[in-house]
This record gives sequence, C-alpha cells and structure tokens, in this order.
Amino acid sequence: MLAALLSVNDAWQNLVVRPDEPIQASSWAWLAFDLLLPLLGLLLLRALAERDAALQRLARQAVTDPLTGLRNRRGFMAESDAALARCARAGQQAAVVMIDLDRFKSINDLHGHAAGDAVLRGAAAAVRAELRAGDLPGRLGGEEFALLLPDADLDAAIATAERLRAALTAGVPHPGGGRVTASFGVARVQEGALEAALAAADAALYKAKQGGRDRVEVAGRACPAPADAAS
Repeated sequence: MLAALLSVNDAWQNLVVRPDEPIQASSWAWLAFDLLLPLLGLLLLRALAERDAALQRLARQAVTDPLTGLRNRRGFMAESDAALARCARAGQQAAVVMIDLDRFKSINDLHGHAAGDAVLRGAAAAVRAELRAGDLPGRLGGEEFALLLPDADLDAAIATAERLRAALTAGVPHPGGGRVTASFGVARVQEGALEAALAAADAALYKAKQGGRDRVEVAGRACPAPADAAS
C-alpha cells in the first residue's frame, strides 16, 4: 500500500506539478516495484498452498497405515471416538469387529514378506469393498484389523463379519495356492466405551482361534472346546 501511494505521488509530481522535468529515477524504481508486487503475491500464495498441502499430507500419514491405506491404530481410535460421539447424539447403537488373518506367520515364513504384504493389501481391499460408507476400518498392527460399525446392532455386526469372512477367502489369493482365512470377534459398544468393546471383541476373536479358526465369535457367547490356538 505504501509503495502504491508513493508511486501515485511520483506520477502526480511528474505529470502535473513538474510536467516539463524528466521523470526521476525513483519514479521508475517505484513503478517497477509496483509491477513486481502482483508476481510476489502470486509466489507467496503458491508457497502457502504448497505448505498447506505438505501439512495435510503429513497429517494423513500420521493416521494412515502406509501398506494398506487403512487408518492406523491412532487414526482408527481418533475417528472412532468421533463417530461414537455422533452415535450417542443420535441415539444409535454401534459394534466393533476384530479380524485376525489365520496362520499369517506361515505365509511370511514360507513365501516371504513381499507375499505377506500382498495378502495384507488384498485383505484391506476386500474389507473396504464390503463395508458401508460410514463404517471405519483400521489396521491395528501386523495381521490384525478392526472395524467400527456405527448405527449397527449386534446382529448386523455378525452379518457383516460373516460376509467379510467369505469375501476374504474368495477375494484374496494365497501365495501357496491355499485359502486365506480369518478369525473374527464381534462385540457391542456400550455407552461409547470403545476400548472395552475392542477388548471384548479381541477375547471373542481368541475364542474363534481356539474353536478352529475361519469363524466368527461373539463376545459373551460360549465357545467350543479348544483346538490348536496358534495364530
């Protein structure tokens, strides 16, 4: 603004007050500066936009699992808390599902970690394809995944888990030509207590492992006699 005022003053002096005198060097300097200002402004706006984009990328990376593109544990917990708060305001139920790929260690041991990574990416894609728009999937670590199902009662969560169980087997190739299976634990979220629901679903998942794998168990229900419990 100051540069523009000074340029106007120089123009007034050269054209009105002293029209017969040559244009002063300072006038040319202020004119050049005025012409550069829009360019400098555009460069500044571009730099700010690039900074904001970089900050957004960093924020996404902080809550995203780089292998599968799902939310990592931090991102899953943060978004789930927000989703459960919305459920509470709307008077809706919610449920969680824990998923653990069966015998995943043997895939890494026999076929290599690249093959294991391919199975994890395939499992994430299969999960995404079967969920509703508002459902929240996340990879909590290793071969363990979690789902929050807002506005879903226990029966709906069980149906979702069974659908995912079939989708994983049908849609994820096994590097050794076998079947990729997973065990599931389902629990209802009571009064927004996410950690307690995840612990209950994890205990149900362990029962699914004990019961023979490739099955869905629900928190609070009886389990068959233990079988081979190795993951």
